[in-house]
Amino acid sequence: MATAGFPPSTYDGAGRGGDFGGPPYSAGPGFGPGMAAAPVQTRVPATMNGGYTPYASSPAVCGSSPGAYSSGLPPMQGASSAAAAGFGTRPPATGSSADGDDLDPDFEEMVSDLRRSFVGWLKKTETELKQQRSDGRRSRQAFEEEKLSVWQQFMSEKQREVEKIREDRRRAEEETATQLRQVQADVEEARRRISEERSRVEQEGAQRRRTVAHEYEKFRQEYGLFEAERQRIVAPQLTAETTVDLNVGGTIFETARSTVVQQSGSYLETLLCGRYDCSRDRHGRIFINRDPEYFRTVLNFLRNPHTPPMPRDSAESEALVKEAGFYGIHFFPFPLVFACGGHDGYEHLRAMEVLDVGNQCWRPCRAMATERTYFGAATLRNRLHLFGGQNLDYKALSELEIYDCLRDQWEFGSPLKVPRRNCASCELDGRVYAIGGFDGSKITASVEAYDARLKSWMMLDPLPTQRSSAVACAQGGKIWVMGGTNGAASSPRLKTVDVFDPRANRWDSTKVEMLNVRSAGQAANCVNHVFALGGTDNEQNIHFSCECLDADEGTFSTRQPMQESRMDFAAAVISDSIMVGGGQNGSVLSTTEFYRPELDEWQAGPSMMIPRYGHQYLLCTL
Repeated sequence: MATAGFPPSTYDGAGRGGDFGGPPYSAGPGFGPGMAAAPVQTRVPATMNGGYTPYASSPAVCGSSPGAYSSGLPPMQGASSAAAAGFGTRPPATGSSADGDDLDPDFEEMVSDLRRSFVGWLKKTETELKQQRSDGRRSRQAFEEEKLSVWQQFMSEKQREVEKIREDRRRAEEETATQLRQVQADVEEARRRISEERSRVEQEGAQRRRTVAHEYEKFRQEYGLFEAERQRIVAPQLTAETTVDLNVGGTIFETARSTVVQQSGSYLETLLCGRYDCSRDRHGRIFINRDPEYFRTVLNFLRNPHTPPMPRDSAESEALVKEAGFYGIHFFPFPLVFACGGHDGYEHLRAMEVLDVGNQCWRPCRAMATERTYFGAATLRNRLHLFGGQNLDYKALSELEIYDCLRDQWEFGSPLKVPRRNCASCELDGRVYAIGGFDGSKITASVEAYDARLKSWMMLDPLPTQRSSAVACAQGGKIWVMGGTNGAASSPRLKTVDVFDPRANRWDSTKVEMLNVRSAGQAANCVNHVFALGGTDNEQNIHFSCECLDADEGTFSTRQPMQESRMDFAAAVISDSIMVGGGQNGSVLSTTEFYRPELDEWQAGPSMMIPRYGHQYLLCTL
């Protein structure tokens, strides 16, 4: 049975309750009046919750009173405060116990200690719980405050970002508005300037129109007076005659007047127009102090203009051409443009073809004696001179071939003193010039000239800059050499210009430079301006471009580009036009183009019979 004042509990044999991990020990029948239990060693554990004071072990003797317990009992685990309050009360009397027995004072003291310890533990535990609850509240409050602070910081940063975006947008709108106002102001300013410029141009145009109209009226009046003077017949009987007698070098020629005057503007037509006084012999015949044999040939051609004369040899051909030039007689109605040699992409060419200007087509003619590419060429005394170049052996040549256009025959001339290919060439003052090029082992700066009277080449002052694949033309009594390559490791192709003065036999390196680097192009002198066309640059770009040198101002300016990019092509000047044709730009070309400088426009021409590059165009007027 349970002892009064104690809740039911269990203890192990060592005096530890079952809550301390020992086996349960229940109160048994040994606890009763007049019964004694075996002595038990009881003690409170040294480390107990609540800080209880340990008791020394003492024998637990059970007397006749059931409440006599040793003071070494451990505290009760799991007891409530109400149960703790029952410690120290006297247990109710039972039928087997004496009513007047007193409790053991040690037991009372032990119970009192236990109660105080338990109450202290409860208070401490309650205090700890309150402290933990308070700490929890403070932690939660701190968390809520931190959460609120973080949220406020987030909202503040978000608001700052929004304000920044709004400010940036406002600033961008202001900048846009400012720029728009500036653009509008610039547009208005440009419109104002354009309006002022248009007004100025219109005023200048009106002034020029008035000036031109005045000049035109003045010219018309002068032209009227000139025509009246020209139409004034000095010898009316001469214009009325159907036949004329001419004394040429002592030989009398009688022919129809219509035969002699059929080529307008010729010397013979001027003689027989009746507007000028002319020399006459003692019999009143018109006297011409020239060779009668060559005049006979010219007169026979005028009688049959469809068949040009055929000289017996080169000397006669040259003399006949010279004589025809004196009379102003042309054996062909149009200038002859010859395409000579070159390479068709498969082999070096000997083939020649001539442009039929009247029918706008090309026709074959007698081939060269030697196939050659990248050669020099020029027309001298209405003969084609071809020199240097390369052939099947890819070596530099020195041979000179001369083509007699009137006889349609080739003949060899004096060879070059220095073999060369890719040289520049031109004609000036009765000499043909071979300039620079590649001699088979190196790029050369040497220059030589062919004199037709001496029939030989002579060495001249060398180039200041060695050049190969350069272009050259004559203008203003000087030779202009432009572009080409000097063989340097870096940027070998050039845009510099050298000028040769043949009277001083001296080269000058001018400060004038082309706008573009170009090699393997062409140059031409047309309407007193130097033109540089096509070619390739240091990046291997093949040019469409065309630029013009104004010798008076010493500057190049861009002109309308060609319709096709070209390098290693040919060019010739026909009257007031530049003709280019052939060349290569990834494929071998046969097309031709004509450029009118005064109109600054290109027009397609008839294609050659054979596509070719590294060739030459030569013009001959007979």
